[in-house]
Parts: sequence; C-alpha cells; structure tokens
Amino acid sequence: PLERLDGPRRETPALFAVCPMSGLKSSEDRRRERELEEARKAGTIPAERDADGNEINPHIPQFMAQAPWYLNAEGPGLKHQKNLKQKGQVASATDFKPRGQKAGPAATYFRKGACTNCGAMTHST
Repeated sequence: PLERLDGPRRETPALFAVCPMSGLKSSEDRRRERELEEARKAGTIPAERDADGNEINPHIPQFMAQAPWYLNAEGPGLKHQKNLKQKGQVASATDFKPRGQKAGPAATYFRKGACTNCGAMTHST
C-alpha cells in the first residue's frame, strides 16, 4: 500500500546505507572520510600506508593515489604510477661519459651541391 506523505517516515536500514555494487555513500560516511582526510593532512592522525608499508603523503590528490578500477588495487598507493615494464640500467655518479670531444676534423670546404653562400644542403644558391 502507498504511504501518506504526512505519515511517519521509515529510516533506511544500515544494510542499505552503502550499496557495495554502486559505491554510493551516505552523507554521514562522506563527512567521516572528509574529517579523517583533514586530520591526516593536519598531522593529528598517522598517514595511511600502502601495500608495501610505505606512508602515503596525505597531500597527494585522490585521483593520483587511487589506482584505476581495471587494475583491481586493494587500497591507495603509488605503485600503479611506476613503469614496471622497463628495467633499464641506471647511471651512477661514478660512470664516465666523455663530453666535449670533437667528432672529427672541422669541415674547411662546402660539400658538393651545397649553397655557395652558407653551405647548407637544404637549398642551393
């Protein structure tokens, strides 16, 4: 039967307050999360930790800390930001890279077909 608008309102059970399939949260849950985030930023509550046990900087924006839905991440962290496909060699401070050496003798004449004025191969004048 239909209820009258002026009749008593029924409270929604706690079971349906947060729907796990749709991800909807009540205003009370959103308020609690916002207060928790503000307390972490102020430093009154310890910072959140990722799966590796590293502290997550509370000032990192939420869109960067949360992994995309298709990565099936359990919690926030920055592991999804790293490129794990490339495992290249990293140069150290003691590696020697010769710089400033001449590749060969300087050209003293223009090449055949080059501009007679400036020596460029892009045009001929």
